[in-house]
Amino acid sequence: MRTFLLWIGWLSLVGSLFDGFIAGLLCILVITDQAPMTLSVDTHLREHLPFLYWIRAVAEFLFPEPFVVWLFGLPALIYFPARVIVSVILGKWALDTAARMKGPS
Repeated sequence: MRTFLLWIGWLSLVGSLFDGFIAGLLCILVITDQAPMTLSVDTHLREHLPFLYWIRAVAEFLFPEPFVVWLFGLPALIYFPARVIVSVILGKWALDTAARMKGPS
């Protein structure tokens, strides 16, 4: 269990860095008038980060269609910063919990 928590913790923290870069790119695009503030997650990934658009297919495989439509329709300026916050909290919790456990990593 400790190893699992360590993996979750580090993946969450590293993932939050990538989400932060995505949010930062979007902020630059908005500031330079290359994207509207209301740009959706779907449009941001499709138009500005097409190499990541495969994530939508994975979401469609894992989750019901209405949820995927809702999730990818959210404003990207809200979604990605929220992901950073949640990932940091989850990662810190997992690493702290793993640190309190005994045994090999």
